[in-house]
Amino acid sequence: MATPFSVTITTPAEEMWTGEAELVIARSPEGEFGIMNGHVPFLASLVPGRVTVVSGSERQSFAVPGGFLEASGSLEEYHVYLLADDAEEIGEHIDVSEARRRAQELEERRIAEEDVDQEAEARLRAAMAGTQLGRG
Repeated sequence: MATPFSVTITTPAEEMWTGEAELVIARSPEGEFGIMNGHVPFLASLVPGRVTVVSGSERQSFAVPGGFLEASGSLEEYHVYLLADDAEEIGEHIDVSEARRRAQELEERRIAEEDVDQEAEARLRAAMAGTQLGRG
């Protein structure tokens, strides 16, 4: 049996799960990975998919559309923090159409926020260029 460590899965809206685990499995753009107690300090962005928390014979899975996972600490106080854009516990049954609808909604929100960021950046560049022209 592996040494358990602390795990926290949270979203901007709520803390989804906190407890002890012996293994956390997630997926980054580079592929699937597993974290156990004592893993080297680790930070990864997450891609849409499943995050599984294993504790003894218990397995809990969560569907996430993306986020970040950070793992660090000593053997005595190791912790994995997972900050997801959203998370839904996957039980024995998951509504696939609802999951797709939520993923589409999050993608649309991300695109809209990206558009706002690009517009703000363009305005800042224009303002800075105007300021530089006036310094003559």
